[in-house]
Amino acid sequence: MVYPVGLEVAGIDDDIGVQFQYLIGRYNQTFAVSREALEGHFGLALAGFSGKDRSHAILGAFMHGWERIRDAAARSRRVPSNSRIVLTSSDFPVNEVTGRG
Repeated sequence: MVYPVGLEVAGIDDDIGVQFQYLIGRYNQTFAVSREALEGHFGLALAGFSGKDRSHAILGAFMHGWERIRDAAARSRRVPSNSRIVLTSSDFPVNEVTGRG
């Protein structure tokens, strides 16, 4: 399995949960997953967390959803960008069988 590099909990106040670099083909692209996507699709719950515990909870949700995040990044990468590509809830469709994203 391929894992992201440069994982960083970034900008929670601007709704960016985790920023990461991902190599797709020959290109290293910067992506970010929004906090709302982590909450809505990967089980992130920040109530009661602060500091390092908050960062660990965010990264835990990110790693829990890594395969789906990787797939969404690959789909988004079809449109090259020189800036960060932000993945939001709309990048993670709801599964018709389970009703969950």
